[in-house]
Amino acid sequence: MPYHAKKKDKPKMIIVIKKNKKRELKPEEKDLFKIHAKQHTKAHITFMKKFIKDGKGCYSAAHKAASKAIGK
Repeated sequence: MPYHAKKKDKPKMIIVIKKNKKRELKPEEKDLFKIHAKQHTKAHITFMKKFIKDGKGCYSAAHKAASKAIGK
């Protein structure tokens, strides 16, 4: 068998990205929003709440997305 003969291919890995489920805000998050709302606009807070409720991410991910999309 020559050295350049084709070897068996390894099975490819399938990566599954787990998505968050739609949910309501936790009581701890509601308390955080009361404090957070003093430093940010209403549009920023609304965006964050919708982001979390739609299951797109956690509190910190929502803040990063809101800061990028809307600003402070």
